[in-house]
Amino acid sequence: MKTMKLWRKSRLSKCHANSFANGRTGAIFVIAFMMLAAFSLASCSSNDDDKDIVEQVTIFVSAETGTYNVVPSNTFTEGMLIREQGESAFYCVSFQTITGFTYERGHEYELLVKRTTLANPPQDSGKYRYELVRIVSGKWQGLEMLKCDIKYLFFCKLFGSIA
Repeated sequence: MKTMKLWRKSRLSKCHANSFANGRTGAIFVIAFMMLAAFSLASCSSNDDDKDIVEQVTIFVSAETGTYNVVPSNTFTEGMLIREQGESAFYCVSFQTITGFTYERGHEYELLVKRTTLANPPQDSGKYRYELVRIVSGKWQGLEMLKCDIKYLFFCKLFGSIA
């Protein structure tokens, strides 16, 4: 029985002597773990300042159409050409981009829209959402478009298909 107590006593003293160098290493591990936990929680916190920004802008819609690349399928699709007031170049977007607006070929439009800049946009979509407020003006450019179509058809008959 005495040997058993001595063995336990000696075993415990060896364990305590070797454990974390008298508590210094343990304290370092505890501090490192606490810092890691704090940084992890801080990076996951939500920021309440991220809100959608809504403003009214004027958009010009061209009578001509263009093509844009649909990312997942990597195909080109026909869409309308738009530009915001103050910009010089048109860019192509889907016909359904402006909620409440139906595009008609051969018409030029000036639109007043509500543009929402999304704080956290989805990855497969743009950062803007457009909603029609009113149509400021609309002009039919059909005769000009018809002239362009006739020239296009003439060149296609003369030289074969362009595309």
